[in-house]
Amino acid sequence: MKPGELTALCFALSGPWSAQALGDAPALKTSPRLREEIRAVLPQFTPSPAPAAREAVVPDDPDLLKLPKLVVKEKRLPANDPDVWLTDRAIQQKSLAAYRDSMTDLEWALNKWFIPLISPPASARARQYYEGRKLRDEIDRLNNIVQTIDRTDPKEAARLRRALDPRKLPKDDD
Repeated sequence: MKPGELTALCFALSGPWSAQALGDAPALKTSPRLREEIRAVLPQFTPSPAPAAREAVVPDDPDLLKLPKLVVKEKRLPANDPDVWLTDRAIQQKSLAAYRDSMTDLEWALNKWFIPLISPPASARARQYYEGRKLRDEIDRLNNIVQTIDRTDPKEAARLRRALDPRKLPKDDD
């Protein structure tokens, strides 16, 4: 018999006994005086008013279902960035590998050398390349979302395009 099967057998056999033990325990009751003191401290319950009846809009197309406009007020969840879980050294290795893959062998042979005080090392250029590429990928993703929204709501898509204007983004050297 495997250890997992033995554990499952023990739980299966002890289940009815534990249920009997819980059934024998007396139920907790509060006195009427304590209940009144608790209710006096809590705010009074007022049920929300019944929603107003909405007019049923019949669309021209019988296959089209018109839904009410929905507004979400919560903040957007943080993006799933895999680099959050990586150490600085792992990110540096990942960025150097991506930078190396973006070049031919000759370009890499020429670009991996640097002169101190004149040019930055390849690791710094790789990190800048990697972060710029991540930013471009995120902007492309957002532009695809705006294009999808443009099919249904051109005004909202125009507002989002203005918000994504690269001239309004903060500068790196500030």
